[in-house]
Amino acid sequence: MQPIKRFATLLLAALTGCGGGFVSIGIGTFSANAPFIIWSGSNNADRVVDANNHAFAFYTDSGCLYNLQTERANSNFCLTTGGNTAQYGGVLVRVTNIRAVTGVCIAAMVDAATTRFIDVEVDASGRETVSVTTLQPQFCVV
Repeated sequence: MQPIKRFATLLLAALTGCGGGFVSIGIGTFSANAPFIIWSGSNNADRVVDANNHAFAFYTDSGCLYNLQTERANSNFCLTTGGNTAQYGGVLVRVTNIRAVTGVCIAAMVDAATTRFIDVEVDASGRETVSVTTLQPQFCVV
């Protein structure tokens, strides 16, 4: 292991070994207490977007949604065990890789029935609401 990588690894281990918390290393913020699912084939790693490019993530332990805009988890918006779908607000949401405008593949939420983009908004009570848009993404073949 190169010295700089060893230092970064030791630094992360030391910081996360002292009760967890968040560690910023220049390519993202990671938490030892709340790791998120890394989506295979996605250039956004653990980030999942909706129709308006709002960023979300799903916890590895519970599969539940974390909203990066509100910085809150939603224990009612969870993936099926070992799957990439979630039932929320009467909509079966599927996480799949789509082609971004930059040409790379990123994970996004689509309606499982129509494959159209899902839009996730926050209502006046602070709860996520989901709606199916008319926008049809271009899917990536992984």
